[in-house]
Amino acid sequence: MRDRTEARQGREVLTARGYRSAAALLVVILATCSAGAVDDAARRPRVPVEWRASWSVPADAEYGVEFLGAPGHAVSARAVTVATRQGTVRVHDPRTGALQRTIPTDPARPAPVTGVWIAGDTLVVARGEPDGAEQTLYGHDLATGAPLWRRTITTHLRQPRLDDTGSYHGPRIMATERSIVVFEQPDEPLGIRALDARTGTTTAKVTYPRGCRLTGAATARSVRLLSYCQGNELRLASIDPRTLRQVTTHLLPSSASPKDGGPPIGLTANAEGYVRARAGQDDFFFGPDGRLLSTGSQAAKVTAPDRWNPPLYAGSFTVANDQGRTLQDSAWPLPAYLISVDPGTGRLGGLPIDLPAHLVSLAGTSQDMAFVFSDVPGDERLTAYRPIYGTARPTIAWPAACGLLTGRDLATFADGYHAAPATDGAAKCDWIPPADDGAVVSLSVEWVSPSDASARKLYAAETAAIKETGAIDPTTEAPGFLTYTVNETNGFYGATIINVGPVIVRLTSSSRQAVRLVSPLLRDRLLARYEPGARAPALAPVRERGWSFPTDAAVRTEPVVTGGVVYAASGDGTVSALDAATGAVRWRYRTGASVVDGHVVAHGTVYAANSTGGLVALDTATGRPRWSQKITVFGDLVVAAGRLYLWTRDPTWSSKAELVALDAASGKRLWSFEPAGDMLTPEPVLAGDVVLTGSDHGVMYALDPATGTEKRRHRLGAEHDRVLLLRAGGTVYATSGNGDVNALDAVSGELRWRSRIAGAISSRPTVAGGTVYVGDDEGTTYALEAATGTPLWDFQARGDQPLFEWSAAVADGLVYTAGRDRTLYALDTTTGETRWRLPLPGGRDAGPVAAAGSVHVSDREGTLHALDPATGTVRSRFRTGGTAVTGPVVKDGFLYIGSSTGNIYARPTAGP
Repeated sequence: MRDRTEARQGREVLTARGYRSAAALLVVILATCSAGAVDDAARRPRVPVEWRASWSVPADAEYGVEFLGAPGHAVSARAVTVATRQGTVRVHDPRTGALQRTIPTDPARPAPVTGVWIAGDTLVVARGEPDGAEQTLYGHDLATGAPLWRRTITTHLRQPRLDDTGSYHGPRIMATERSIVVFEQPDEPLGIRALDARTGTTTAKVTYPRGCRLTGAATARSVRLLSYCQGNELRLASIDPRTLRQVTTHLLPSSASPKDGGPPIGLTANAEGYVRARAGQDDFFFGPDGRLLSTGSQAAKVTAPDRWNPPLYAGSFTVANDQGRTLQDSAWPLPAYLISVDPGTGRLGGLPIDLPAHLVSLAGTSQDMAFVFSDVPGDERLTAYRPIYGTARPTIAWPAACGLLTGRDLATFADGYHAAPATDGAAKCDWIPPADDGAVVSLSVEWVSPSDASARKLYAAETAAIKETGAIDPTTEAPGFLTYTVNETNGFYGATIINVGPVIVRLTSSSRQAVRLVSPLLRDRLLARYEPGARAPALAPVRERGWSFPTDAAVRTEPVVTGGVVYAASGDGTVSALDAATGAVRWRYRTGASVVDGHVVAHGTVYAANSTGGLVALDTATGRPRWSQKITVFGDLVVAAGRLYLWTRDPTWSSKAELVALDAASGKRLWSFEPAGDMLTPEPVLAGDVVLTGSDHGVMYALDPATGTEKRRHRLGAEHDRVLLLRAGGTVYATSGNGDVNALDAVSGELRWRSRIAGAISSRPTVAGGTVYVGDDEGTTYALEAATGTPLWDFQARGDQPLFEWSAAVADGLVYTAGRDRTLYALDTTTGETRWRLPLPGGRDAGPVAAAGSVHVSDREGTLHALDPATGTVRSRFRTGGTAVTGPVVKDGFLYIGSSTGNIYARPTAGP
């Protein structure tokens, strides 16, 4: 049984304007489980006060076939079973966790485990190929492990869409005490088969031909089906798992019943027979006898429970506050709750566990234990929890969120901030800037644990998930302190999660600079309160010489370094001028929209174009605009001989493009040229008295730079081939998609030679030392003699890296290139023989660049490598936190690179 709560790792980031119009977060009221009377009024009843982990085992087997919806573990009062990656199934004692036996694979038909169920005294194991509809079910005696039966079943591969009528969306295989129920056909007519748990024989088979959308869940004695049928009727039915006959049915009064399709539906049940049915925003809770206990809106806080009530599901919280409202679908507070429903009142109650809500699901319950599956990256586990009883749940003091910072703390970022506490009592504070367009800084007390150890476990699990799916800032990481970035549809923002003692807090803002400046102050405040006299932990790893600067969006264009200044553009449309030695801000300019393609710096001016048609020329010293134009730019900007060349489209979705020349000093439009065929905006090249540009229809054009008049054209490829150009001295080298490599005189345009390679080409060549190096799309590198085009050698490095793009660097008799096999190679420029190689996790991301006595390359896991050029020995590795999207730029003893985290890094090229 799994009822995974969807992760909401981000936090809402507001501007001051947005804050004033947005609703504050709902407050959580921590509730206990179901109520019971006490015989002795003078004695306080003993109640569950916390969950305590009893034992835990690894549960890292993959789920196998996704469409089955099958877990890799099963729970009952008799045993706990867990599948392994090796294809075996471990059987554990539910009370102690002791390993009782191991069910081996079938030596005659080895296959991965795709599901595990316990049906009374029978263990059922599904095995099969992850991409195959045919699965084999094996029945084993649960007590001895002895094989009982084997049966092959076939289920439809397709996963129906949520809006499909006549479709089933629940688990394809469900187990009760006596039977196995299999949904063989998830599309209308829905085919269902019942199997005897001890023999595997078919006991019943039915179809559901009506136009219904269904989901299902199993209890010990029945199968429950929740359906939306024609006429928008929401029904909950109980099915006999042996005969598949309908026993009871309930028509539910859903308020979320649109005429077309109906709301999303969900169903959760436990072995005891308690059921939670969901339709849109409506919740319905049923007892084992089928009686409706309550709806979500009726649920309320329960006090003084004195008996065990098995949890029904795990969630972020679905516990009621004092006013009787059920608080749902919130990521605050951080830990998961195990939620129970009181059979007498229908009220909900829950206690937290020491794991984040978005990483857990309730696997099942047994007697007075609850079993939780936690999907912590690198540490997937099944943990048994016991309720601990006491006279009352301990009261834990929570700090006031607005008291953890002061306006003076925020003044390190900007003056005039004031605190705005949550109006409903939630442990949150928004710090509001004086200007409406400023960035709000939000502070949330995520949790205060009963112990420091419990808080550390909760923090470790949450940060493991952040590191797995998010982009972190390694320059500020320290024990109990992690800064990261989140890129969502509603914006790019920064966050820091901090653990000091029993407290976990989170700071977020759309300004990553604010997060970086304020987070250490927040940590110091927490240390002063909870660990007086303690010093903040040192950064890990130890900070090296160099710097990093946090922009407010991903950096996807290469920094331009000139005159001791780094000019960088980030995805939020900001152009920043930073001191090349220190990273100090000289100026910043907001263009108003994202800067997608490269910016260029020439003659004291920075030229940058944004995604909404804004082109601006900025003074390099002050950042003040010299001129601006309304024109949508596609591709990189090129400045040559006082002119700014760019490609534009009208309309923007057109396959046609126009090359435009502007006066670089004034922005005045000089001329435009529109080729006849499709264009993907190749970068133009200045050659003698002409401007050369390739195309995406096999033609190279030579234009008059003063007027844009076409002087000549060359057919260099087929009708749909892309032509890319590179000038080296007096020669222009042109590659085409069909594998042609051409050398032309840069002045006259005369064709000097033409050669052909075996593969398709999508990247520019590299020219060095009298040799032209070309790479094809499959990862093969070719060396051609630059004077004649004669093939010298080729080197194959084929593989499966997606979105592969060939590139190379040449220095000191070696050519460095990464193949599609996710490996960097150093090849002898004369023979093509391999001198050394370095595997790159995920493949090459940026580089290679050979400069300052090293070879620099980054992999797709975000690590920047500096290598000895002769031997390939790794001199240093640096984690960027995300991915190094831009190519490395080496100048004056530093390497500069931009990251998907929004950081711009300056790294020393000669060691720390």
